[in-house]
Amino acid sequence: MKNILYIGLLAFGMMSCSDFLDVDDKTKISNDKIFSNLSGVEEALNGVYYEMGDYSYYGCNMIMAAEVKGGNLKFDDLTQGSPFASNYLPAFQFTHTWEGDDDYFENFYGDIYKVISAANSVVENIEYALDASETEKLQAVAEAKAIRALAHFDLTRLYSQPYSYTANAQHLGVPYMLKNIAYDEYTRRDLLFNNYENIIVDLLEAESNLGTAVGIEDANYAKAYMSKLAAQALLARVYLYKNDWDKAKEYATKVIEDGSVSLIDNSEVLSYYSNSTPTKEDIFVLDNSGRSIAAPLSARIGIKEDRTTLYLLPSNDIIDLYENGDIRKNLFAIQMEKTLTTKWTEFSGTKDHFTPVLRLAEMYLIRAEASLNLPVSNEVQARADLDLIRKRANPAVANLQLSGAALKEELFQERRRELAFEGHLFFDIVRMGRDLRRVDCNALYNVNVDYPSNLFVLPIPEDAIKSNSQMVQNPGY
Repeated sequence: MKNILYIGLLAFGMMSCSDFLDVDDKTKISNDKIFSNLSGVEEALNGVYYEMGDYSYYGCNMIMAAEVKGGNLKFDDLTQGSPFASNYLPAFQFTHTWEGDDDYFENFYGDIYKVISAANSVVENIEYALDASETEKLQAVAEAKAIRALAHFDLTRLYSQPYSYTANAQHLGVPYMLKNIAYDEYTRRDLLFNNYENIIVDLLEAESNLGTAVGIEDANYAKAYMSKLAAQALLARVYLYKNDWDKAKEYATKVIEDGSVSLIDNSEVLSYYSNSTPTKEDIFVLDNSGRSIAAPLSARIGIKEDRTTLYLLPSNDIIDLYENGDIRKNLFAIQMEKTLTTKWTEFSGTKDHFTPVLRLAEMYLIRAEASLNLPVSNEVQARADLDLIRKRANPAVANLQLSGAALKEELFQERRRELAFEGHLFFDIVRMGRDLRRVDCNALYNVNVDYPSNLFVLPIPEDAIKSNSQMVQNPGY
């Protein structure tokens, strides 16, 4: 992707760190010049993708949020003074404050809204690209809206209680930014119900218009761009979080039956995480190869060359969750006499493995869960989908014979096994309304948290509250 860093800085220079959602007209770069041709649109979109992979979003902390909070990770040493460890203590111990002092997660809010602002810039200024065809314009807007939907969805997972927290999700969500705003405009939080409606509208439009990506000619990986299949996979995930079981099953099935992706084989599972190239199972990934930053996930929880310090380790209960014969039990290795996950391995140039955001295995797990929760439960379908994932990991394992509550529990445990260290566990616990029970956990506070809890959402950052009289803080902060 050419000049990604430049255009990323260009697009996001329009926004101050303290204003988050506001675009200051005094520093705004002339959009009619940036978007005057298709090449400029391509650069702008590349900048959005680049920012999605930033350290404070999918480059590291969106993954870490689910693993640190959910129980897949523990601290090697709670007294470790390095920010690589200590700045995750508020997440590990659920002691976040709105000031966000020494808390890596304090940057989520502003940095994800920067991605949204840049996506909105594409939507709002595509008309200036005079050399672009109508098909190319629709494609660019579709990519931007798919990213906008994903970013808003992630904000709701971080800052709002789950969909089922109130009847019909009539509780606070986040501000949904359908357009960028001026420095003297304020935003307010919408209902979570309305957030989901907007997310789904954006994704349905993307599904209808996504074709050949605008920047595909310069891509390292085609799967690093939003596609129709990616929009459908995101819809399956969003409908799952909404508890719309019919739609979740419908869209997971669309992806499964599409034919352009397929599960990797048992013999490929280990190499999947030791290879920097996406596979036939991947639907949408973030490309880390063009980055100048270090490998943050490898450094914190994975395999790193010349390692001298340990920070966070896999908990014993996630390690013990894999039975003998399960190939995924081999996705751990020893460094400095401690066990670490090999799902994140440093590559040459201090890069992490590409970031898998959507892959086919999740779609089978979504269809299984949706099938179990339909008004008339389809346990046959659920067991079949779970067995595909289980037998891919261990061909010798017996077919599932469970039903009812036991089958639902097995589904949760299989999601934990298959998606470990990929950014799902804590969000699964919360959306399912489960109590947080961390077994191998050395936190000093909040080892276990009952659902529902104010602790399950992050505080809106101090700057966002103080600079916006319309903003409402989450309860408990």
